Amino acid sequence: MTTADRFAAFARSAEAGGSPLYADWADGFALDEGLLALVDRARESQRQPVLVFAVCRILGAPLAPFVTLRAWLLAHADVVLPELDRRRTQTNDVRRAAPVAAALARIDGPVALLEVGAAAGLGLRPDLFRIDVRDGDGSRILGDPSGDVRLRLDVGGSLGLPGDASLPAVVDRRGLDLSPLDPASDDDALWLETLLWPGQDDRVDLLRRAVAIARQEPATVTRGDAVDGLDALVRAAPAGAVPVVITSGTLVYLPGARRQAFVDRVGALGVRWISYEKTGLLEGVQATLPDPAIADGWFATLALDGRAIAVGDAHGTRLRAL
Repeated sequence: MTTADRFAAFARSAEAGGSPLYADWADGFALDEGLLALVDRARESQRQPVLVFAVCRILGAPLAPFVTLRAWLLAHADVVLPELDRRRTQTNDVRRAAPVAAALARIDGPVALLEVGAAAGLGLRPDLFRIDVRDGDGSRILGDPSGDVRLRLDVGGSLGLPGDASLPAVVDRRGLDLSPLDPASDDDALWLETLLWPGQDDRVDLLRRAVAIARQEPATVTRGDAVDGLDALVRAAPAGAVPVVITSGTLVYLPGARRQAFVDRVGALGVRWISYEKTGLLEGVQATLPDPAIADGWFATLALDGRAIAVGDAHGTRLRAL
């Protein structure tokens, strides 16, 4: 896929996702040879439209039509490219904690939550959020009924959870990331906000609430590779706690061989593993679908220990139970 193709595709996503400004920017980029050449000077991994736009915004680009952005970017190219080189896309979509919680409710505690690709570790606190789950068996609340972060998960079919289902006690929270962010840092919190699309005010509010909880209940996020750092992450879990590895939209960033190395290592370590990854990305998970056609139109697959239990949308707000 060319850089122009990436921006054209992102324009359609932004329009569907309720961000007309980003749709305008992406449409403009896709047709502007000068700006495309500028972005192509960055490493291929850094040419993601959402990352390019977030870098421009963090450096002061105005939220104005594309023609204004173009003039700003051409005038600031000397600072944009170095900033683009050091930044990563770390959206920390808090809503994905809901499908993770649906799988976590199947595990007996106490547990140590260990998130790979944790960024600021906001997904390490599903037990502190209020998660309203509605499936074919009725409604239930997972997590903290009085939690300041409130999520809703609508499920087609039955998750197979008992009516009194609850989340296990969490005694430790740890994360692993190539470039960890600190929710206690105003600069890092601002970067997380800037990665959200203009117009997504509800997500900004949700993010701020999650950051506030993270500051009250700190977790340890260490710098490391998803494969090479996994053993140390698991060893750090306290004795008596069940280690539960979480990956949510993380493994797509690993090349195929490294992704398989991660899957193999999780299995060898004998830990529990909750994944909410792009449908079809993990061949082993895909093979556990009762019928591959079930996943048609669903962005992600929720799995526990490598076995699919539901398919869902990109943000973790809707599931179809298997």
